[in-house]
Amino acid sequence: MSIQSMKGVLDQISFQAQQTSATQKTPFISDNKNVEKKLQFSDILFDSINNISQVQNTAKTQAQDYMTGATDIGLNDVMVSMQKSSVALNLGIQVRNKMVSAYQEVMSMSV
Repeated sequence: MSIQSMKGVLDQISFQAQQTSATQKTPFISDNKNVEKKLQFSDILFDSINNISQVQNTAKTQAQDYMTGATDIGLNDVMVSMQKSSVALNLGIQVRNKMVSAYQEVMSMSV
């Protein structure tokens, strides 16, 4: 994996960490209309899943373009985007596994 692709993954992780810390510090986000809107965990999760899907679609498109003979896309670009897609999917799977185990732990607690 190249340095640039690792930097991109680290940037995404730090961005999501900032979003998470912003949720903990400020439970309300104000829109342009000065209407307070709660930042929901489900919204953050949905955005993360959409980002993973977007990375996978980009990798798929680049691979298809390379295979059809596009001259502006190199094999290294395709391989980097495929690795980004793989890392993003593995991260999503790990987050899902942690959420499931946390849910199971909460459900096994006695009230």
